[in-house]
Amino acid sequence: MLSLYRRAVLGVAGIGPVERWSRRHGWRLGARRFVAGESIEDALPSLRALVEQGRSLVVDILGEYVSQRASAASMAGGVAGTIDALARAGLPPVLSIKPTQLGLTFDPDLAAELATDLAMRAEAVGGRVCLDMEDHRFVDGTLELLGRLRRAGATRSSTVLQAYLHRSPADLEALLTDAPAGSELRIVKGAYHEAAGVALQDGAAIRRTYLALCERAWQLGAKVNVATHDDGLIREAAAFVRGARLARDRYELQLLYGVRPRLQQRLVDDGHPVRLYVPVGADWYGYFSRRLAERPANAAVVLRGILG
Repeated sequence: MLSLYRRAVLGVAGIGPVERWSRRHGWRLGARRFVAGESIEDALPSLRALVEQGRSLVVDILGEYVSQRASAASMAGGVAGTIDALARAGLPPVLSIKPTQLGLTFDPDLAAELATDLAMRAEAVGGRVCLDMEDHRFVDGTLELLGRLRRAGATRSSTVLQAYLHRSPADLEALLTDAPAGSELRIVKGAYHEAAGVALQDGAAIRRTYLALCERAWQLGAKVNVATHDDGLIREAAAFVRGARLARDRYELQLLYGVRPRLQQRLVDDGHPVRLYVPVGADWYGYFSRRLAERPANAAVVLRGILG
């Protein structure tokens, strides 16, 4: 049922008139619940408050699928400005970057050049970058880009695996073989609408694969960033951590800004390292649509805004 709901929401979100109307009114109707600000300056008060509440941050400057060099350079400039703004504010500049923001779709060398500059810039001030994983067409390019970053000296760079993709177990083995000491890996269920030939469609199968990926990554010595709001997955991951007596620097529980704040607080209170994925930027529509598609409760936020 949730799969049907998700496909329906993403399908409706892609209809031209719906998208145009939502872009005009969505910020007022509920996008601000899931996006911290339309600029890093707007978002800084919220970011400081989250840190004071015991959460760490990974900031995502929204935008994807640029098709021109000038657009990629502009996006890289925005990310660089965010790194500098976070460092000035005394907040560790941990950034999530979509490779298609930097030109991966049309010039992998340009994407590598821009991503390397950003990764080195972040690491120079105590931060790092995580290459976000987009739909299945860009998995190979993203993994190749991570390798280029690490070979260039940005050894704290990391990426994401999506549990629903059939290829992810093999990708995990390749990623963590001879990886730098202390390598991180973020694991998510996957939020894009993918075909059955590419991705698992059954929720129970996705959850089983998710846990298997986490456990295998820990066995291979990685720091695993458990990125989910699934209570069962969080309990199972926490139980593995306790049973294996893993140190706090071997895992994080990562959640989305604006989603299930009471769960976030409970995990902090229970002593877990919690990091929030915090989107920022004016190009928020695609991200907002995927959040609405994840849970009917998220769509209720918009409905309340419409009804007042």
